[in-house]
Amino acid sequence: MRNEQIKIQVEGSGKDVCLETYILGDVMDGARNRKTPLVLICPGGGYAMTSNREAEPIALQFNSMGYQAAVLRYSCAPAVYPTALCEVAQSVKLIREHAEDWNVDAEKIIVMGFSAGGHLAASYGVFWNESWLTEKMQCDKQLLKPNGLVLCYPVISSKEEIAHQDSIKNLLGESYPEMKEQVSLEDKVGKHTPKTFLWHTFTDPVVPFWNSFRFAEALGKAGVPMEYHLYPQGGHGLSLANEQTANEEGKGVEKVCQSWVPLLRSWMLENFGLYS
Repeated sequence: MRNEQIKIQVEGSGKDVCLETYILGDVMDGARNRKTPLVLICPGGGYAMTSNREAEPIALQFNSMGYQAAVLRYSCAPAVYPTALCEVAQSVKLIREHAEDWNVDAEKIIVMGFSAGGHLAASYGVFWNESWLTEKMQCDKQLLKPNGLVLCYPVISSKEEIAHQDSIKNLLGESYPEMKEQVSLEDKVGKHTPKTFLWHTFTDPVVPFWNSFRFAEALGKAGVPMEYHLYPQGGHGLSLANEQTANEEGKGVEKVCQSWVPLLRSWMLENFGLYS
């Protein structure tokens, strides 16, 4: 495996921002030069930090399925919008530019996010073709195109009745009052948004399930293919929902939710295959 930390810097980036790659080598007889999809993972953390529980354990899950993976340690507060979004764009651009070296299928780059990282991934899914973003990246928009989204208990809305206000305030800083409507993503979905896999829990006490539900509804109205799983119980920040990603107190094990991983694997195989 090729495991590197690659510096990612845009205007406003924090000094520790990097792309951590989990690139599989040629380990099977006759497997040389076969290209696989890559999943770019944005951990959660309320736009205040990036969670370790939603980083390497997730990347290794994809490696175990045969996919390439990368984790973006993006800028958080005091950095403000659109810094982290530009870092995702730069990461997607970098992955496409290195597709040959990294055995990546350049037409199968999936952006994944958890909680506030889900907001970041979904933001990329709705804003990737904006002219201001392509101008900042100084490239054609097709180089920035995401081919799929995976959203795990995502922050989506800035509407007060369902928003995780701390995440949105960390994202926008002093611009929160005038910009919060611009980052309410259920209102920004269009046909340009890629096919999406979502999951959430009905009892999430931090980010209400209405966030993912309204994004799924918007995808449906736009005619964008999606798969949505709403589990009847479970807290927030479950990650793999097993003992491996439980917190220090042992919380975060929810057997009923552990099926999201095989469900996602089936969705990945159906929509992106394994090798090209």
